[in-house]
Amino acid sequence: MIGVAVLAAATVPDSSYRTQWGTPKAVTAELAVLFGLGALALALGAVIAAVAAPPRPVAAVWPDLDDGRFALLRRASTVLTALTVTGYVAFAGLALARGVTPAVVLDAVTSGVYAADLRTRIGTLPGLTTMTQFGPAAAVVSGLLLARDGRDRAEWAKLGAVVVLALPRAYLMTERLAVLEILVPLVVVAACAGSTRPRTARRLSFAPAVALPGLVAVFAAFEYSRSWNFYRARTDSGFAQFALERFAGYYTTAVNNAALRMQYMADLTGWPRATLEFLWSAPGVSALDLHRRLSGVDTAQVYADVLVAHGNPEFNNDGGIADPFLDYGTLGGLALLVAVGFVAATLYRGMCESRPAGLLFYPFLFLGLLELPRYLYWTQGRTLPAIAGLAVVAVLLHRSRPPVPAVPVPPPAVAEPTVAEIAR
Repeated sequence: MIGVAVLAAATVPDSSYRTQWGTPKAVTAELAVLFGLGALALALGAVIAAVAAPPRPVAAVWPDLDDGRFALLRRASTVLTALTVTGYVAFAGLALARGVTPAVVLDAVTSGVYAADLRTRIGTLPGLTTMTQFGPAAAVVSGLLLARDGRDRAEWAKLGAVVVLALPRAYLMTERLAVLEILVPLVVVAACAGSTRPRTARRLSFAPAVALPGLVAVFAAFEYSRSWNFYRARTDSGFAQFALERFAGYYTTAVNNAALRMQYMADLTGWPRATLEFLWSAPGVSALDLHRRLSGVDTAQVYADVLVAHGNPEFNNDGGIADPFLDYGTLGGLALLVAVGFVAATLYRGMCESRPAGLLFYPFLFLGLLELPRYLYWTQGRTLPAIAGLAVVAVLLHRSRPPVPAVPVPPPAVAEPTVAEIAR
């Protein structure tokens, strides 16, 4: 994903940037090489992980967990789903309290969700609406349970509730990620489960050829209500061409914005921002505006000004591949990406070998790998509830592992009696 996005951003001419996405090209050959080295650093970390620990034999049945652990996962699924539903109930109550009636929702659907701007109108209720972000963790746990028993109706009902509740949020509040962070981990779990069956494994080898058109189709479906209602009267191209150009623009302009940040925002502060975003946006800390107070710079406002002066505010994805370099310099950024690659490969192997941390965290981490050209997903404040929920479940699974049977100690050897002793 990183390589393709960087290559596209570097090879698309400046005229195409200006015509299709309304922004001048900022990606230079030097920055393209730097971002490409970032992708290689991730791969290097994965290679180090592969060399450092030889893989264990993989069980024929995946996930290879005993009945006690599956019972624990079922209880965890119930708790995580309940927390997620509570968050969405809080969202619904908040929307009603702020005048978002069914008529307002219908008007947003017909006139365009951008014009209605329900996301700003509804806002959030810290501590309650934040619980919707337990959804990705609930999806991972439900996916693991269904990988073992696909006929579990109760688990299908819990998973269905999480997915269905995320759809209106993604559509009405222009938050596509709310659906992707549930569906992508489920796809990872399904792929791993299918890889243990030879016939399914052969079919999975064609998955990338299906996944990309599927991703574009989902993107186009959401873009129809987000942007097409506005642009259909301002363009001569059809919707299919518009959606493809818009999809390519999301990733290409993200890398271009990463280049703009490297050019205009490097050495802006001595305090890491994006890689510690979960800290700066944590409840109680965000209200203090702590990063701006410590650094003396409002990086969000600076970035908005850079887009107005040198880019296009409509395409505001900041390009996550630049964040390690902006926060820690060239060498520090490469070192951080090597570490991320090492962790990713270690968790991947743990997932294949049915280890608790790998089973729970790799499907969640995988989305961040896909999103890295666009933005740094793992460190966002929105990921904290899911990470916390998965961490608790991983610890409980680890503690519930069956005890290792003790090696029986042979009885002490008894010397055979001599002939004289027998005679006596």
